[in-house]
Amino acid sequence: MIKSNKPINVGIIGCGYWGPNLVRNFSSLANCKVKTVSDLKPGRLDYIKKEFPFVDTTKNYKDIIKDKTIHAVIIATPVKSHKDIAEESLFFGKNVFIEKPMTYSSEDAESLVVTAKKLNKKIAVGHVFQFSPAVRKIKSLLKSNAIGDVLHITSSRINLGPPESEVDVIWDLGPHDFSILLHLLEEIPWKILCNKESYLFSRSDSHAFPKKRTGSGLINNAHIDLSFKSGITAHVHLSWLSSNKTRLMQIIGTQGTIVYDEMLALDGKVKLFGKGIDNRIKNKTTDAVKLGYHMGEIQVMQLEQHEPLRLECEEFINAIIKNTPLVNDGKIGLEVVKMLETASESFKSKT
Repeated sequence: MIKSNKPINVGIIGCGYWGPNLVRNFSSLANCKVKTVSDLKPGRLDYIKKEFPFVDTTKNYKDIIKDKTIHAVIIATPVKSHKDIAEESLFFGKNVFIEKPMTYSSEDAESLVVTAKKLNKKIAVGHVFQFSPAVRKIKSLLKSNAIGDVLHITSSRINLGPPESEVDVIWDLGPHDFSILLHLLEEIPWKILCNKESYLFSRSDSHAFPKKRTGSGLINNAHIDLSFKSGITAHVHLSWLSSNKTRLMQIIGTQGTIVYDEMLALDGKVKLFGKGIDNRIKNKTTDAVKLGYHMGEIQVMQLEQHEPLRLECEEFINAIIKNTPLVNDGKIGLEVVKMLETASESFKSKT
């Protein structure tokens, strides 16, 4: 625990696409100071100095790790470097925040969890959707039994893939859906199957519409089925094939359905559908009525207004100061990596 009257000094390693957002949000917190940012590309450091002139910069990330005045390290580098940088940071007495996915393997993720516990340091993983107003609202609806018992969840996360990527669509988009499912259901799936009717592409043709084929390459379209011991099932579709960006989830229960569309405006992202009416059920042969069904009452849920990333950063800093648990801790990061591994192995076994 650190005295609350002193700001938490953080160092941020990696300032590519996502890094500047981390600098901005951590800098906005009253109890936090972004002291140093590191990146290998001088152009990225020049950009940081322009946007955040109060921040020191360095090309050598070890300058951050070895700085005794820095209490926490934020890692936003390529996934392959997460484990080594995080482990080194922990051994130098730093709390660690790692962008998703936590590591490339569950073995590495578990090693970090064990090390952090042994050294009594906080470790968080950047599963930002756990902090989104929509997901927080859905969590409260499920807690209040608004749709009865959850039966099935469907989720589609679709967009054009990056022109270059070190990971496939499962590892790129899957962490979002998997972390949301773990957060909402509070249980780990016992079975994960990845549909064999997926596509592959080489790194050089990521934006080309591929032919269905097998062989070497990155998976860019995957259908993943999950089963939970509670009896709940889920289907997750991840794809880089379409320019029609989609972020749609439906949670189907015994008494209604929650529809979450991240692409809509804040006041329409989450809708609660009543159970509906169907007079075809238990219809008597003597009933002279028109048979049919229609949806139940639709309620548009009011959501909090906050930036998810800012709340995620704030909770990480508060957890260090107050020694409180994190909803996006290393254990959840580890479980997400295990799910990613299982889905990938399932795909490979079918190709």
